[in-house]
Amino acid sequence: MIVENATVIAVNDEWVTVEAAIKTTCNGCQASDDCGTGVVSRALAPRAQQLTIKTPMAVKVGDVVKVGVPEVGILAASAWLYLLPLGVFLVSALVFSSLLPSLGLISELWVLLASASVTLVGFVQTSRWLKSKDSTKYQPVILSSSDFS
Repeated sequence: MIVENATVIAVNDEWVTVEAAIKTTCNGCQASDDCGTGVVSRALAPRAQQLTIKTPMAVKVGDVVKVGVPEVGILAASAWLYLLPLGVFLVSALVFSSLLPSLGLISELWVLLASASVTLVGFVQTSRWLKSKDSTKYQPVILSSSDFS
């Protein structure tokens, strides 16, 4: 379980909205002030992430809670969103490199465009499927509450 501290910013019955500071690794080295990646990440990255979580725990605004996300959920979602589109791209490139020359489209650009289109459609469909799937392994949970307010 990956655990992070977050602050409760809203409570609506069983639903709790929490806000957690986003941590980056760009402040870890000595060149962070002069590094272009560090400057861009500080300028463009959001400072906090908000999540709405269903919980039976009694919390109030201002409480600091521990939010956990199961590793299996992160690994499964990563595999679906990264490995599946990569596999779709490779397979569709092989299929299109065989089919398109018979249609007179012998340039590799056509294979690339067709494969990228199929991969984009596959990625969007996979993303929609994951969002519609009601699985607890992808959901963050509140593990404990500490009243520091």
